[in-house]
Order: sequence, then structure tokens, then C-alpha cells
Amino acid sequence: MLLLVLGGSAFAIIRWKRHPRVSLMTLVALVIYFLEAILFVAFLYWLPNLMQSMRISGGASGWLYSLIFFFEDFVFALVIILLVGAAFTGRGRADRPPPPLPDTV
Repeated sequence: MLLLVLGGSAFAIIRWKRHPRVSLMTLVALVIYFLEAILFVAFLYWLPNLMQSMRISGGASGWLYSLIFFFEDFVFALVIILLVGAAFTGRGRADRPPPPLPDTV
């Protein structure tokens, strides 16, 4: 997934001149996802040692993990919203009929 994020970021930078708003939204979403992925993995790696040093009970650690995953889901939802918004940015209006095909007129 991180390689896909890096490839998508490179593609957004390459296409910046043609579609600047879409590229910006895509790049922001992918940077947020990249940072979230790195920070989330690092935090989950250090969290058990942190909880052990703080002497947190089993029930409290369950609540803490639930809270962390809850906020992680919100960040991921933000990434998806930005990517879907980028996909639909700059599209034509839907209430206009498409132009006729060349050989059907």
C-alpha cells in the first residue's frame, strides 16, 4: 500500500499542470494516508510497552485500543472522501445531455 501511495503521489505531481486542483486533493489525501500509516504502526509498536510502564488494566487497555482504532478510521474516511472528491472535481454537469455520436445525426 505504501508503494501504491508513492506511485499515486508521483502520478499526481506529474499531472499537476493539467489538473492542479485534482492533483492537490489527491496528493493531500495520499500524504495523510502515508503519515497515518507510518505513525499508526509506530504507535501500535510502542503502545504495549507504554501501557505496561503506566500499569494500565486490561479493561482500560481495551478502551484505549478501541479509541485509537476509532480515530484511525476517521482519518481513513477523510482520505477516502478526499480521493472521491478528487475523482469528481472538474467534471461536467449531469443535467446536460451528452453530445450526439458522430454517425447518428
